[in-house]
Amino acid sequence: MKKVLFLQSNKDQTQTFVRYLRKYKPDYELYFDKTSKYDKNMDFDITIPCGAASTLIYFMDKGKLKIGDSNFVEENFITYDKIKMLKIVDEIGIPIPRTFTNRKELDFFPVFFKSLREEVYRERGIINNKEELKKIRSKTVFFQEFIESQGTYSVGFLAEKGKILASFAQKEVISVPYHGGSAVVLKRLDDGKLEEYTARIAKKINYSGWGLAEYKYCHVRKDYVFMEVNAKFWASIEFAFINNPFFIKHLFDIDIKAKDIKTAVYIDRWLVSNLREMIKVIPYLFFGKWMRNQKISQVLKNRFRKIN
Repeated sequence: MKKVLFLQSNKDQTQTFVRYLRKYKPDYELYFDKTSKYDKNMDFDITIPCGAASTLIYFMDKGKLKIGDSNFVEENFITYDKIKMLKIVDEIGIPIPRTFTNRKELDFFPVFFKSLREEVYRERGIINNKEELKKIRSKTVFFQEFIESQGTYSVGFLAEKGKILASFAQKEVISVPYHGGSAVVLKRLDDGKLEEYTARIAKKINYSGWGLAEYKYCHVRKDYVFMEVNAKFWASIEFAFINNPFFIKHLFDIDIKAKDIKTAVYIDRWLVSNLREMIKVIPYLFFGKWMRNQKISQVLKNRFRKIN
């Protein structure tokens, strides 16, 4: 019997992995740790870091990270430095947003702010004026032009020594929170340009392992603009699994048949949206595939607890 440990097991992606392992690998014994740390005295056959912090901590302690046939390598951690990654992507001719680390240089609004590094607490949001800017006390954030287009585009991928082995492109049509968070409605994309941009980035930094590259579409540039690469498992990874089973075969040696799913609706995230966002999602409920990472009963229980 193999022992499997999930680090940061409160992440949505953990529930996806658990469902598939329990169904297809019933002889696996599963352990869970909600932190990014782990008991170094226990021996596990497979350790699955589900967040950025646990991925970094585990790799730096062990010096290696392999899940199935996928090797996650040290070169990937360059993506945790957001500013450095933006410079690299700019150098290979892929559009990036106007970016500032010095808030005194900001002379336009709105702007988007987010954490300088991936492994720290993720601070992010929109600033509409100088008064709102003054309220941002953190010194671990930077600022970018706010690209006013609906949704975020992303490419989930597996790579080996800079070569993409498998990829899956999607558009996050509606997210919670709306300016950047977990997707509620996702649409599958067949877009050669997104795939090509992601392949160029993976090759440049010699990426190996799993990751998600994110973009926004800029109507002024008439092109996709690179936002970041998340060198970790992403919250909506099941959408990639069911459309491109190579992902789950390569990672967990699980064989499933591909399904032609064009739209996914994460019901558990929809239920925690505000009323305005919930209404926007309703049309997608009729033709999208309903998916979830959390138990609906627990989501409703938590929501009503907050209301009361």
